[in-house]
Amino acid sequence: MIGVGNLMEVIWPVISRVVGGEDVASRLIGVTADEADIDRKRAHFGFEMVLDDNLDALRRNHPDIIMFSPPPPVAPGLIHSALVPYYEERRAEGGPLPELIAFPPVPTGSVYLDALGADVAVVNMIPNNVTSIAGQPVDDEGFYVCSFAAPWPADRVAALQELFAGQGSYVELEADQIVPMLGGACTVSSLWYAVPAVADLVGADHNRVGSFLRSRLSPDRGSGDEGPGGEPPRADLLAAMIRGWHDGVSRYYGETDIDPAAARILVDRGFDLTLHTTAAEPREVLTDLAVGAATKGGVLERAIRCVDEELLPAIEAGLGDGGSDHWRADFTELVTAAAHTVRRHGSTLAD
Repeated sequence: MIGVGNLMEVIWPVISRVVGGEDVASRLIGVTADEADIDRKRAHFGFEMVLDDNLDALRRNHPDIIMFSPPPPVAPGLIHSALVPYYEERRAEGGPLPELIAFPPVPTGSVYLDALGADVAVVNMIPNNVTSIAGQPVDDEGFYVCSFAAPWPADRVAALQELFAGQGSYVELEADQIVPMLGGACTVSSLWYAVPAVADLVGADHNRVGSFLRSRLSPDRGSGDEGPGGEPPRADLLAAMIRGWHDGVSRYYGETDIDPAAARILVDRGFDLTLHTTAAEPREVLTDLAVGAATKGGVLERAIRCVDEELLPAIEAGLGDGGSDHWRADFTELVTAAAHTVRRHGSTLAD
């Protein structure tokens, strides 16, 4: 693992079912730039953590799989300083080259192939970063996204899916669709930040609001139980808000070249998982998902800024008219525009 940060820690419970075990310390090695937290990481994962020395860690581990998860702005430099010389050494030695699972949304797989060689198996992956809700493991909620720089053999794709089993629906996209996908997905994920703020605006408990919102979009999955008193205050505005948020993201995906069937998975499963979380988790968990886990300068951080600057002010203004059809139409447009703003920001991350 190169770049053992928050993302690797979140998905470790899922992938450890395949790559973990009692002998994990003899097989895995991690590299982190976080010296202050290295001892905790070592204890948490159960294998060696190296500070910064990526090339030495690769040489000592001689991996079959490299999980590459540095921040997007750091990734290009590490490709050339660590991956290029290591793959050259492995190629000279003969035998199979390690598969590369690249977690940063950018650069895309073609950049890796140009640097490392066309014989390297590279996949860009956006995993599901919710692996438990209210202390219970998530099973078949949400989605994860893969984009292959060049075709993989069917058995290796199946092995990759086995490694990430439990992450929800598997969605395969083209390389140039990853950032557009994130434009919509992060606009959905920003509800972790928005729902508690909206709950404060209407004077309700955020779990109650989250349950209500979920039941409006997914009646077969939402509990329908919003607690004492039934529906939360300003249910009319809340219903208009979540429908506008849903329709705005759906419209955004319709303005991309992502296949409509894939877009439906992204929208339906993205909203349901996010709202399930807001209905079940305390505020501090939602804050950690939205703010704590957001890469500084990244796409989720940009989506949250859109919430602060455009969406929450519009919701507050909507308190006066009860979420009318006119308000909902305007709000839908704001959500679509926010998703495009996030997409444009995402396209600059590896510059």
